[in-house]
Amino acid sequence: MKLLAKVFCSVALVSLFAGCASNDSVYIPKVPTGVKQALMDYEKLPDNKVFILAVDPGGDFAYAFEGGQATLKDAAKVAVEKVEAACEANNVLSRPYVYALNDKVVWADTIAAAGKAPAEKTEKAASGQDASDDNAEAENM
Repeated sequence: MKLLAKVFCSVALVSLFAGCASNDSVYIPKVPTGVKQALMDYEKLPDNKVFILAVDPGGDFAYAFEGGQATLKDAAKVAVEKVEAACEANNVLSRPYVYALNDKVVWADTIAAAGKAPAEKTEKAASGQDASDDNAEAENM
């Protein structure tokens, strides 16, 4: 029994120091191969473009992109409407995240930032509070 306790304590300490016991990690899904052609089409669009992607753990996905709008915010609004329709049509339940803004891939950063959002801000967003703050942030895109 003492040996089992020592082994358990050793594993716990190694996990703690190695970071395996950390809850700071966020799962970043792989981009499905079925999205490659859409990404090539997206690259050809003029600036003020946004690519949004949702990937379910089982591999189902939905995406949408828009470009050539007057502002990045306008492109994002259209892309969000399109991806919501695509998620519904393809029975994708995962939350969509921005994959790219103009020519910069922000996929991992967007997901990581959403995973580390303070609970208070997330709850306010769900209840519709502080919409003015969110609108101000979106205008700064």
